[in-house]
Amino acid sequence: MLDGWLEKKISESVNDLLKEKGSNQSSREILPKGVRIEFPKKTGFGDLASPVAMHLASPLKMAPRAIAIELQSRLSPLKEISHIEVAGPGYLNITFTLEFVHECLHKLLDADQSPISPVSSSKKILIEYVSANPTGPLHVGHGRGAAYGNSIARILKTLGHDVTSEYYINNAGNQMDLLARSTYLAWRDLQGNLSDEERAKILPDGTSYQGAYVTEIAREIAENPSLLSEEERKQALAGMDHSSLFLSRFSQIAEDRIMEGIRKDLNRFGIEFDRYFSEKTLHAPDPIEGQSSIDKCLAEIRDFSKSPEASGLADIPDLFEEDGALWLRTSLLGDDKDRVLRKSDGNLTYYAADIAYHREKISRGHDLFIDVWGADHHGYILRMQAAMKTLNALNKTDAELKVALIQLVNLLREGKPVGMSKRSGDFVTLSDVLDEVGVDATRFLYLTRSHESSLDFDLDLAKSKSMDNPVYYVQYAHARVCNLLKQAEIRGIKVPSKWNLQHLSPLVGDDEKALILLLDRFDLVVSECGSMMEVHPLTDYLTELAGHFHRYYFHNRILSPESGGEPLILARLALSSGVGRILRLGLSLLGVSAPESM
Repeated sequence: MLDGWLEKKISESVNDLLKEKGSNQSSREILPKGVRIEFPKKTGFGDLASPVAMHLASPLKMAPRAIAIELQSRLSPLKEISHIEVAGPGYLNITFTLEFVHECLHKLLDADQSPISPVSSSKKILIEYVSANPTGPLHVGHGRGAAYGNSIARILKTLGHDVTSEYYINNAGNQMDLLARSTYLAWRDLQGNLSDEERAKILPDGTSYQGAYVTEIAREIAENPSLLSEEERKQALAGMDHSSLFLSRFSQIAEDRIMEGIRKDLNRFGIEFDRYFSEKTLHAPDPIEGQSSIDKCLAEIRDFSKSPEASGLADIPDLFEEDGALWLRTSLLGDDKDRVLRKSDGNLTYYAADIAYHREKISRGHDLFIDVWGADHHGYILRMQAAMKTLNALNKTDAELKVALIQLVNLLREGKPVGMSKRSGDFVTLSDVLDEVGVDATRFLYLTRSHESSLDFDLDLAKSKSMDNPVYYVQYAHARVCNLLKQAEIRGIKVPSKWNLQHLSPLVGDDEKALILLLDRFDLVVSECGSMMEVHPLTDYLTELAGHFHRYYFHNRILSPESGGEPLILARLALSSGVGRILRLGLSLLGVSAPESM
């Protein structure tokens, strides 16, 4: 709030200065990124600072310090500012009056107002995340993507955007055939008398999913005869020499059971999707037209590529045929080669399905798509951006695609890495981690680093009930606030239902002003998380705020009559209430609880 107020006042002063110097330009034209506001890390450099004078030196052809002095003379008369220092080559160090700082805390304490400012222009956003293949339970890597995607969605909604969340079920392709064969093999093993020859026919290359979950699904099929029809059971027992049509039934049963488990884990993790989208629907022929969504999409792109309209557009990847295959000219936008959509044998690629899926997304009228992918999909970004350019030209839309790549999680137990591989069956599931650590610690620790950096997830730290555990550290600060308010009630201190400025006037200490200034920064932190699509600045901020409050708590006997009487006690309770509110809101954006006692 304070930073926004100051940016506006400096912009107005810059505009006045530009007019005085005979310039026809405005502050917005000269400073397209706005006036830069900084938060001094050391005391003695003001409450906020700005290097704006140095950014104006070139267009105004003046020395930065001279510009800073000009701005100082314009800003100093403002009643909200107590002092402005021109430092070094031209920094403006601004100190606010206590009265103005108290006004900011008063607004923050108003339960009828949100401390988070909505965006000036909202967007219709579709965020697709997790989207793990239904070939096994969610592992800890999926969990990181889930925590990130869900938190970004919460943040964007809070900022006023229209956000829809979606899970794309990758239930078509070779991995589903392998899942079917793995499940069938486990089922045959339960029947007994499976020869090595028959085993080799089921798994020609010897590769399979071997997790315990595969055996559990196979056992369910064996113990529930109704899951297979008589014909399917007969074919399955006869073996691969006779027919493999029954494999589709094994695939469907396995997919259903695995997705049930995935949904259960996500629900436990505090994540609900607005929609689950099945890739199979893209491959299924339309009951009337006979074409699948993929075929229809490719036909539309092919016709558009040949149209006069497309010939007049620059840098729009077109669809073409070569060597019996269908291609999209992604090299036009810097891809190392053009990409196949339909192979010469007639089989579709994953890329074709992904293009059709994004075509379907565009038809729903979203302005922005956020796709959250695993780090191994890095090379896929450019080709999808190319496809989006073609789809936008085809549909006369301007939808934007942003991709967030979730880097790897290194799970550590007693300082040693824990391996993860679905096919070997040796991996730790998200459910295992939640059983051992809990939802709050898991979500918070996932979000302590940028999603663009790998993360060491220390199970021992996550389980510890100590100040070394960041989520415990933050939650304990909130619990402390709640305990203070409870103790005040027990002692007969009447805490007002609504705070006024008079209540806050005793807050004159440097530590109290610093804490209010930090509370005020919450709005900016959330705003920047939304614009940068990052979550870790929020966990950093909450950890910093908790640290400030823990120190304030230790150095001030908040409820003690000897500390300054009831007016100061109430003022400090008001400040503590503000801390509690921001901690509670911040944790909710992370999907983490704010306990009242610990």
